[in-house]
Amino acid sequence: MSNARIRLILFFTALPLLVAIILFLPYFHYGAFALLCMGASGVAALELGSMFRHRGIQLSKPITFLLGIFGPLVAYIELWGGWSSAFSMALYVFFLAGLFASEIVKKSESEFSHSLPRMASYTFVAFYPGMFSSYAVRLTQFEEGGILVLVFLLATFMNDSFAWVFGMLFGKNNRNILVVSPNKSLVGFIFGFLASILAMVLSAILFPNMFPFSAIGSILFGSILGITTIMGDLVESVIKRSAAVKDSGSLIPGRGGLLDSIDSPLFNAPIFFYLYQWFAGKF
Repeated sequence: MSNARIRLILFFTALPLLVAIILFLPYFHYGAFALLCMGASGVAALELGSMFRHRGIQLSKPITFLLGIFGPLVAYIELWGGWSSAFSMALYVFFLAGLFASEIVKKSESEFSHSLPRMASYTFVAFYPGMFSSYAVRLTQFEEGGILVLVFLLATFMNDSFAWVFGMLFGKNNRNILVVSPNKSLVGFIFGFLASILAMVLSAILFPNMFPFSAIGSILFGSILGITTIMGDLVESVIKRSAAVKDSGSLIPGRGGLLDSIDSPLFNAPIFFYLYQWFAGKF
């Protein structure tokens, strides 16, 4: 089956399912969506750990998975009033401090040669995907949080879809503009960028109470998201090139790993979270 067909099947099955989970299962502070974020972040962390292993950095799979789910898990507990965000940050610090301290008890001198890259890798996983994914859960803390999450996903996935479609149609002669991802085209980048702007302008028109932005504010918000969505895809390409792998995994036939499909929303989640508060005057 061609990549285009697989992409279309996923678009018309996985995306509607995600929308249904957000719209029809808002119970327990959008618990179903939070669980989905935890699972996706945990799997993405394992795929990232696999890429580290391609570079000779051996990470514990249970610890790597735990670091992946840790961010969205503590964010969800915060929503329930279980503890404050300051306490969550303290947990991050103590958890990582414990991981670093575990390097003390290595049994041979040679094992210490891997300590620095291992500690750096665990820290990276704790933030990406761990902490980055927590902001998708944190979006549900706002009034009409489900709609806000859908707008976030719309602005991100419209960018990706428009870039792919118009890149396929009109981008054959303007590819290879970036070494990190030579198949990406200038036309694809432009239409993806414009799609994010369109998504935010439409959202401000349809939900003026949630997005009390001026026309210029909506365009500026969408422009920033247009750039960061593209950056999210390219950053993951950097990681894969550094690991010398084509895909982050093989979970999705014809598409690669889960991280390959959620790289842009993962990167965009904290950016959207803070931009929304800034533009909506909630800071």
